[in-house]
Amino acid sequence: MNGMMEKTKSIVLTLLIFSSLVQSYYLVFGEPRRAPIKENEYVEANTIGTQLSVDEVVFPDQMIIHSGKETHTVLYPNSRFYTLIFESIKKRTFDSFRRTSMMTTGIEWEEIRNKQPGVELRFRGGIPFSILKTMFVLRGDLPLDNEMVTRLWIFTKDVKEDVKTYFQTEFNTYEARADLNNKDVEGFVGFQELQTTYHTKDGDVYLPDKPLEMTQYRIPYEPITIDQLIKTLFVDPRNTRNFDNRDGSQIYTDGKRGLQVKADPLWMSYSDPIPTVDSRNDVRENLSSAVTFVNQHGGWNGQFGVKSIPLTPIIGRQAFTFRQYYDSYPIVSEKAEGFGLIRLVLQRGVVASYDRSMLTLETRGVERSLKMIEGGKALDDLVTALPRRSLVAGVYPAYQPVLDKDEIMQLNPVWVVEYRDGTYEHLK
Repeated sequence: MNGMMEKTKSIVLTLLIFSSLVQSYYLVFGEPRRAPIKENEYVEANTIGTQLSVDEVVFPDQMIIHSGKETHTVLYPNSRFYTLIFESIKKRTFDSFRRTSMMTTGIEWEEIRNKQPGVELRFRGGIPFSILKTMFVLRGDLPLDNEMVTRLWIFTKDVKEDVKTYFQTEFNTYEARADLNNKDVEGFVGFQELQTTYHTKDGDVYLPDKPLEMTQYRIPYEPITIDQLIKTLFVDPRNTRNFDNRDGSQIYTDGKRGLQVKADPLWMSYSDPIPTVDSRNDVRENLSSAVTFVNQHGGWNGQFGVKSIPLTPIIGRQAFTFRQYYDSYPIVSEKAEGFGLIRLVLQRGVVASYDRSMLTLETRGVERSLKMIEGGKALDDLVTALPRRSLVAGVYPAYQPVLDKDEIMQLNPVWVVEYRDGTYEHLK
């Protein structure tokens, strides 16, 4: 009897072991394997907002038409004549670059501004030559990316001479040959007719001779939701957890990446602790990666222009700032975390941090009204009276964003003073 029981136990134990082995086999080989989630694939499936390309975020801040008779006109992005001139210049070819000096060429910028008809394209933050190639057709050997082009001059002295083109940086001036003729320049200058004229004392700040008419807006807005951000910023949103920060903000993390959301103003700061590498940055690669990252993580939701393109540090992390435009004018808040800004820090094409407002403007229900802002002597007096007048880098029309009740944003036309230290002031 005992022998039969032992034999039965052995059979049952064998069956249990066999059954366990079969189950293990099916668990390993019979179930469909879960492929690891690739970040770029996951993000693309949850893209929100509108997308832009590099060439859409790089453009001159101002276009100045010089009549050759000591009068000037300032054109702003998206305006009709600005667009016509810019599109024409983008189709031309610039080649045969050579560095020049004022002593050898006899260049006198004040005389060119006041006595030579032409057009001047301004890039307030400066643009390296490698990125200028996204705008213009540049051929031949170009200057190295260790300087920033701040102005492009196109002018002529008289109808019998060739058109002169100069790319001006902070330290050097480069002359180039362009397939432009006197008729082209004459056409550019002709757009000055019926436009508000401007005056300047130093060639840096141009102010209108009379008040400037702008459109004031009341625009509904809505926030990018935290759920949308989590789905685009984290590889696997299911692994994220959140907690309250001491300053009242919310922190979301997957153990590596972090997202901080502030309620007032509604602002997000995303960070990815990538290691620092000892290899050179490619500023064009970093700019392209920054634009692509925003495309995939929240979108642009409007027109943006790159405000600052860093050349330094060569090794380490580079910071890029983008500013939103509405119609022809930038949206400028006096707050560091104000609406209309997107900031990214990159290293060799990889994003280390991403900061932006979470508010987006609607396209429906927009209310418009006209408003005049100061010009002529009244504006001159305001600028002259500035305590830090010697530190002024620019004065230009812009929109001041003001949050109203019922999820309405008011864009108020103002004159903005930009200082050399990067701070701003609204003239009032």
